[in-house]
Amino acid sequence: MVVATWVTAMSWLVAYKVLPSLRIGQPPSYQSILQSQREDPLVGWRVLCNEREIGWALSLTKQLADGMTRVDSLVFLERLPLEELLPKWLQGLVLPRGVDPGEIHLQMEVRSEVMFDPLSRLSWFSSNIRFPPFLDGIRVRGKADEGRLHLAVSYGEFSQHVDFPLPRHSLFGETSSPQPKLPGLREGQKWTVQVYSPFANPSQPVEILEARVEKMELISWNGKTYPTWVVVYRSEPGKGASRTQTPRGTLWVRPDGTVLRQEATLLDSKVTFIRLADQSAAVLAARFRELTQAEAGSPRTALEELEPSRNP
Repeated sequence: MVVATWVTAMSWLVAYKVLPSLRIGQPPSYQSILQSQREDPLVGWRVLCNEREIGWALSLTKQLADGMTRVDSLVFLERLPLEELLPKWLQGLVLPRGVDPGEIHLQMEVRSEVMFDPLSRLSWFSSNIRFPPFLDGIRVRGKADEGRLHLAVSYGEFSQHVDFPLPRHSLFGETSSPQPKLPGLREGQKWTVQVYSPFANPSQPVEILEARVEKMELISWNGKTYPTWVVVYRSEPGKGASRTQTPRGTLWVRPDGTVLRQEATLLDSKVTFIRLADQSAAVLAARFRELTQAEAGSPRTALEELEPSRNP
C-alpha cells in the first residue's frame, strides 16, 4: 500500500508538473532575452496609431565593462492624436486652458534606460516622456530591491511614490517601448508581466498581465512571409480575464526569437511597432547617438532626415 501510494503520487507529479515543462519549455527570462538582444543589439521600428504612421522608435542593447547590461530606447511620435490617446487628467496638464483637444496633434518623445546586473536581474530603470512644447516632461524612476520595485513618478509639481512586489520570475515592461527579442517560445507557454504605463492613473501605474503563446501565424515582413508565434497579453485571470477578452497587447515573434510586430492598446487607440530592416535601423542609430549625447536636439529634424529610409 505504501509503495502504491508513492507510485500514484509520483505519477501525478510527473504528469502534471514535470512533463508539461519538458514539453513546452521554460518561458522567457531576463537572462535569455538579454543574451538574444546582445547578439542583435540594434533594432529600429516604424510606429503606427490606428493604422496611421506617426513616428519611429529605436532599441539599443549594450553590455558594459562591469558586467551590467543597459537597454536604451527612444520612441518619437510626430502626430499623436491627443483626444484619442491621452486620458482626460493628462490632457489638462498638456494643453493650455480653453484649447479643444480634438484639434490638437502632439509630438511625444519617450527616452528609456533599463539596467540589469551581471546576473541579468533588473536593477533600475528610468523613463522620460516629453510633449514639446506644452510639457517639460513626465519623469519615472524605478529601483529593484529585494523582491520589490520602488517607483517614483513626477510631472510638474506632482510627485508620486509607489512600492510594490516584484516576483522573481515575473518580467517588467513599459507599454510605450517595443520588445526586440523573445526567444525560446513554444505553444502553450505562459508567464506574468508587470507593465508600467505612463498614461495610467498615477496612483496605479503598474498592472499585472498574463502572456501566453497561443498559436503559429504567417505574416508578411520586409517583402517576405514568415511563420511567427503569436504572444497575447491579457489581464491576469484573477481579475476576471478570459481567453475571449480583448488582448491588451500582441507580439508576432519568429521562431528564432525576433519580434517582427508588436501591438499595444492605449485607451481607445492601437499603437503598432513594426520592425525595420537592418539598414534602416543603422540610419536611426546614428541619429539616436546624437540625441542621447546632446541635451538640445530637434526630434522633428531627425524625423525629416530619416524620412527617405524609414520604410523597410
